[in-house]
Amino acid sequence: MKRLLILMVSVLMLAPAVGEERRLIILHTNDFHGRIKQENEFAGAARITAFVNQVRENNEAVLFLNAGDSISGTPVSTLFEGIPIFEVMNMMGYDAAALGNHEFDHGFRQIEKFRDIANYPLLSINAYSPNGELLADAPLLVKDIAGIKVAIIGVITEQTPRMIIPLGNEDIYFADPKEAVESAVSGLCGKVDVMIVLSHVGHEEELVLARETNCIDVIVGGHSHTVVDPGVMVGQTLVVQAGKYGSHVGIIELNVDTKTNKMLSVKSELIPAKELPGPAPEVAAAVKAWTDRVAGQVDYEIAKVSRDYSKEELQIILEDILADATGAEFGFYNMGGIRDILRKGSVTARNIWTIEPFGNNLVTIRAKGSIVRRMLGKGQDDPHRRAASIDNDRTYLVATNSFIGSHVKKDDPDAVEITYDQALIRYVIIDYIKEHGLQ
Repeated sequence: MKRLLILMVSVLMLAPAVGEERRLIILHTNDFHGRIKQENEFAGAARITAFVNQVRENNEAVLFLNAGDSISGTPVSTLFEGIPIFEVMNMMGYDAAALGNHEFDHGFRQIEKFRDIANYPLLSINAYSPNGELLADAPLLVKDIAGIKVAIIGVITEQTPRMIIPLGNEDIYFADPKEAVESAVSGLCGKVDVMIVLSHVGHEEELVLARETNCIDVIVGGHSHTVVDPGVMVGQTLVVQAGKYGSHVGIIELNVDTKTNKMLSVKSELIPAKELPGPAPEVAAAVKAWTDRVAGQVDYEIAKVSRDYSKEELQIILEDILADATGAEFGFYNMGGIRDILRKGSVTARNIWTIEPFGNNLVTIRAKGSIVRRMLGKGQDDPHRRAASIDNDRTYLVATNSFIGSHVKKDDPDAVEITYDQALIRYVIIDYIKEHGLQ
């Protein structure tokens, strides 16, 4: 808490703006993934709200942004298809958010419901429906904040189709992020005081965007779950990202000359969840109301473990469970589909839901080794390093999840035989652990 107090005092003690110099405070989060409840090292919506309220009460010009992937990661998000998350985030005071790839987890038409619920705009300049309509509320937002003219451009990774379920997302498309941003920036450069890109393309790509695009003052990033503290200056552009799940809240202080549109000073920091103030009561009540609705389905013990399990360890365990459940030669589980670790102590069904929050079904794939080798990512995502021993001409039976299965089938429709099981992956895992425990 000490670091937060020092930062707050430094902001409050700055001299009032004189002449054309104005101060803008930008608060930011990203990749919230439905973590509205405070748990472990994650702040929860109520504590983040309390911090935002503190800053707003003591500063005239404050902007609160979220860089995408608001949903998918908790039972309350999955069971209600993201609706509670946007209802709670309404109470948090966001001014704008980018669309992330996980906003497509229930099909792109669900985004229309998110847009109806959200009392702040969802932005994306490069995501389009099959008929060419923008899938966001708008590509960008120009907003006057206490006399400071701010442009906020939303953008999403063009790799989104490879990261989302094909079902319900047919024929949507994503323009090149850099080209789309450059076009918007060129039309706004010199016409606003602060140019912000609200990005869900990942930190490395955001650094490239900053290096190769003029006139951007700040890139508030997301997608890669990167903790960037302090922010990175790339030329005249500040690039920031605040981890994941509400582990941090970012705070940026800009001093700008509104007469010349010049940045006079920039500084940024991430505030860890443990240093945030106590929860805002009204938000805490809303979070409890939603989480109580799923408690009966997830808050029961299935095992006890004597140590923590990393994502890498869980990947091997999950693959073995899937293979055991289907009689396949081996299992494959993509690391990106494992969204949490397993912590020492009581293991509940909720823990498994947070590890596998997407509602994937169990599937088997029968295909030639050349296709299986490609699925394994040439060993990069294969903890057993089986890719090197795969015979390209031999046919294999592999157990995996329906997300992977649907993409493998889409890539080679005539060469892949896929069998869908009605069982959800999370329940296969829960049943196995209840019966066998964990090593």
